[in-house]
Amino acid sequence: MVSLDVVGSASRASRASRLAALAEILAMLALLLSYIWFWQDLFPGVRLAVVLVFVALCHISNRRHQESARVLGLRLDNWRSAARQASLPLGIAMGLPLAAGAALGTWHFEPASLPLELPWHVVWGTAQQYGLVCFFFRRSRDVLGSGRGAAFAAAGVFALLHVPNPLLIVVTFVLALVSCTLYRRVPNVFVLGVAHAAISLVLFYALPLSITHELLVGPGYFAVPTDTLHARW
Repeated sequence: MVSLDVVGSASRASRASRLAALAEILAMLALLLSYIWFWQDLFPGVRLAVVLVFVALCHISNRRHQESARVLGLRLDNWRSAARQASLPLGIAMGLPLAAGAALGTWHFEPASLPLELPWHVVWGTAQQYGLVCFFFRRSRDVLGSGRGAAFAAAGVFALLHVPNPLLIVVTFVLALVSCTLYRRVPNVFVLGVAHAAISLVLFYALPLSITHELLVGPGYFAVPTDTLHARW
């Protein structure tokens, strides 16, 4: 028979673990939201500094929870199955804005610059997906004890980081939910990062500036001159 003391100790440890995971989520949110809204222009190179701190905090959290690169989905051995399961949602996510842009006559793709832009967007998209699935999703699962609930929580956090851009709030919530679902089945952050980059580029180049606001969030959203059709990234 298990003693009540042992059960009570396990319960306290579990509660402490959930609270610690929640504290990690709130600390990361405080960092990112304060940067977006208050101090993103504080000093030269602040964006790079925040990205480095963001990645470092994610890495520290993963190490604290003893999550290996393979467990996290930082791997290549399963990229084919990950790409195969992502192909349908990726096709839909790219097809809808492409069709809308074609109907509106707002396509403004620049084939000459895309090869130069794509590597950066893949890196940035992978970093965002790493934060989404390896940090917010996994820590939300620690708090809630449910993969499905964690997916909704992580998607909600991701959407919150894109306020007040209406397009991005909706798109990031839906696609973050899809990302978390795909990640639960076949964890591969790199495939998700490539998909993130492809969707971002299509949104920016297929839709008008009046809808995308250059995909900016925070105060920058209000500074976009939407009287022009589109602008450079």
